[in-house]
Amino acid sequence: MALVDDLKDYIARNSTPTTVIKEKHNVVIVGETHAFLKTSDSEIRTKAAVRLLLELLADVNCKYFANESYVTKGKIQRGVDDYLRTTTLPPAFDPKQTNLDIEEIGKRVLVRRYLPVLDFIRANPRYILNIGSLIEGDGRDAALAQNFLDEFKTRGLHLGDAGVILLGANHASATSDFTYSTVREILHKRGLSCVSIKVLTDFKRGDVPDDAVFEQNNKPLTDLTVGDIIRLTSLVNKTPVTIAVDRTWTNGRASPFWRLTFGQSKVSVAAQFEYIVLQKA
Repeated sequence: MALVDDLKDYIARNSTPTTVIKEKHNVVIVGETHAFLKTSDSEIRTKAAVRLLLELLADVNCKYFANESYVTKGKIQRGVDDYLRTTTLPPAFDPKQTNLDIEEIGKRVLVRRYLPVLDFIRANPRYILNIGSLIEGDGRDAALAQNFLDEFKTRGLHLGDAGVILLGANHASATSDFTYSTVREILHKRGLSCVSIKVLTDFKRGDVPDDAVFEQNNKPLTDLTVGDIIRLTSLVNKTPVTIAVDRTWTNGRASPFWRLTFGQSKVSVAAQFEYIVLQKA
């Protein structure tokens, strides 16, 4: 397949074992596919995101970490605060317990999910911005963006201050697939200089793996099949690896990532993210 060969060649020329961001920016937005809340079968997603977050937060210029999973108030926020102050963890979540509300489940799961990040921040102080929201649907991006801006202002931060934001991948995209703006687009309009990184693993549930991409060929999304899938992690021998998706290629050709989409998307990969990080289980 010519596109696969092009991708292998491009990746070999434009990938690094660590993340080296060349674009001018202050904010790095990490887009993850969230691990499941009540089961542990998707732990590689958390492992991959946490590894990248620790790499980015180690920058001495980084002043804050904002996390969509940390709701602005309530049980989850209290759980995060308790751990930061006294290293007190909430009880571990037991799927057999059926009398817990969703916020209590979130507290038990999400504080532990990013525990290495919290430990790093305890040792290397950074502001934690709780930007999560209980709002779902079309208004979620606007709510997350406003929560970030409110937390940003409350901490006395300024537009030039560097930091890291963890979001679901759709919110991190530089180009919306929808009728509303993504968090990244809203923050850009408000004067923040952002770079977006999508974290992809080889986790697979059902027929669609996390690292599935498709060639842009004007085929309706509903007509895409398993046979159309290209697995990005299959194109590299060793992970983790960071790929700059829009760099100069051989003979002045455009990056092959402009010819790819994610399964649910009409927008090319290169229009959504500056970098992709691949990590196998």
